[in-house]
Amino acid sequence: MLLYKLYMTEKDLITISDAAEILGVSVDTLRRWDKSGKLNPIKTSDAGYRLYYKSQIELFLNDLFSAAKNWVLKGTEISSEFYCSNSAVFQTKLTQMQDILAEVKELIPIFPLIVAVTGEIGNNSFDHNLGNWPDTPGIFFAYDIHKRNIVLADRGLGILTTLKRVKPELNSDVKAVEVAFTEIISGRSPESRGNGLKFVRKIIAENPIGLLFQTGNAELILTEDSNVLDIKSSPKPFRGCLALITF
Repeated sequence: MLLYKLYMTEKDLITISDAAEILGVSVDTLRRWDKSGKLNPIKTSDAGYRLYYKSQIELFLNDLFSAAKNWVLKGTEISSEFYCSNSAVFQTKLTQMQDILAEVKELIPIFPLIVAVTGEIGNNSFDHNLGNWPDTPGIFFAYDIHKRNIVLADRGLGILTTLKRVKPELNSDVKAVEVAFTEIISGRSPESRGNGLKFVRKIIAENPIGLLFQTGNAELILTEDSNVLDIKSSPKPFRGCLALITF
């Protein structure tokens, strides 16, 4: 079983000045990011100095989608900055992202919708894997406002396994994704749920938001004004879900 590792050694820590140099920003900017929740130090020294993991800063600069995909596929170690162990942690980080998006003038008309789509996908991971996580519980959740993207991932059961509980005739990941985004259905029967991903599809179809969603060997692409689901088979299947939201 692949286990998630949240620990590193003291030698991996760097100062706020070193982190600022790597990121190409000022120390004051990093302090503001800490206060806003955009990028928090991993710890504070006894003298009160902010300390970061070097890999945490490098990951912040790198392609978040690749980092999430490697975590899903290989169990690659990720920074705690991008790990939500439970839904309460996710909701806290989601609120922090909402506050940051609200400050971007050009996103004012759509930022509540971006948050709604992100919240629905993230909450789905927790709702449908509760008590059934195959190995690592929780989700990967990261965003880059400058690059206009948000990434979520989980190492859960995946949509096909979840929906087969209530629709046992499903026999492929592609069909399961189609059902999830077009029908009112939930793997948590008999609860009255299941409209969430249809809601996501509707928001994206009516707004300048994009979604790449992968689960099993199915890959879905949704864009504004897309009336037909574009679902293809992926060459690298995996258990769980992976989502890239662009705006």
